[in-house]
Amino acid sequence: MIDLLADLHINVYFALGTAYFLLLSLSNVLWLRMSSRRPRKTTGPLVSVLIPARDEEDNIGRCLDSLVNQTYENYEIIVLDDQSTDRTWNIISEFAHNYPELVKVHKGKKLPESGWTGKAHAMQQLSRLAAGEYFLFTDADTAHQPESVAWAVTNIEAHHVDLVSGYLNHELETFGEKLIVPAMYIMTAFLMPLWLIPSTKTPAFSFAIGQLIMFKRSAFEAIGGYSAVSERISDDIFIVRELKKAGYRAIFLDISDYVSCRMYTGYTESMNGISKNIFDFFKHRPLFFAIALTLLAIFTLLPLYLLIIRLLAIDARTPATELSVLLFALAWSLTLYDRGSRWWVPLLYPVLFLHLLYMTWRCFGKVAVGHGIVWKGRGIR
Repeated sequence: MIDLLADLHINVYFALGTAYFLLLSLSNVLWLRMSSRRPRKTTGPLVSVLIPARDEEDNIGRCLDSLVNQTYENYEIIVLDDQSTDRTWNIISEFAHNYPELVKVHKGKKLPESGWTGKAHAMQQLSRLAAGEYFLFTDADTAHQPESVAWAVTNIEAHHVDLVSGYLNHELETFGEKLIVPAMYIMTAFLMPLWLIPSTKTPAFSFAIGQLIMFKRSAFEAIGGYSAVSERISDDIFIVRELKKAGYRAIFLDISDYVSCRMYTGYTESMNGISKNIFDFFKHRPLFFAIALTLLAIFTLLPLYLLIIRLLAIDARTPATELSVLLFALAWSLTLYDRGSRWWVPLLYPVLFLHLLYMTWRCFGKVAVGHGIVWKGRGIR
């Protein structure tokens, strides 16, 4: 009887937890679908579109092609070649030649030996070259619809915020990308109520993705720009926290109709890309982060394991366990469906979370023994 009660309590806790996940996922999907305003602004304050580019010869041409014909009239494009070793400089120089009034290109300074990560250093240099009232940072592997700049201006002004970011349309082409990259949606599926970001002053309720972030210049400069997060790999998430600490407002929306991005190409690059962000969290709060991700993996995988064991044992006492598995699958499927994933991608969640657990403890081991990881030819420690 005691074992039965204990078993019942565990399953009820799992069911309640996964019910919360489903409600959070649903609320975030509704927020993303209902809160983004259509781009109506065609002119206004000068927008500086700022693009850091390091070894981006395969991407930067598509990015600039998509940005040179925007519906928003008052903007400039500044590209920083961040010590590239490929043809990036040649490509961006050609755009500067063809669009001399719109596109400006600069050679980036050498990365200091300490105190800065590569991307934060490039972003800070870009901000010093910009003349705009708004800074629109975007990655070199993005592709923009003609209304993307207008979308950013419309939403930062309509929501009366100092920063806007959001989910792009993420292009996942290989099986490895479909297996690993959806891990980035865990934050909004299970952890972060997006609707609390603009309505609270608490820095913990902050989220952004560096593929596209627009700042009001005044707010950006008030916090010292990227110098406030100069050593963070996940500079996008932490700069929003710095912004909110200083009393400014931010918002996270859906940008998928206006900007696309293929973050990584294949399994290895996807694993290294996601791992670098996990590694960043471990550098500052290693044990807490390792335990948190492990508990999340256990919480999502254990009910499925128990269900399989009981079905194999022909045990009829499984309604709470079945409910836990069903609610979690619904929450994860809802999030991935909203992000445009194929119908079968949510079914990979047991493998995805097991693989995430592997990456988590792999990064924890690298931090513990003092090893780093390599990204874009630079060692990160």
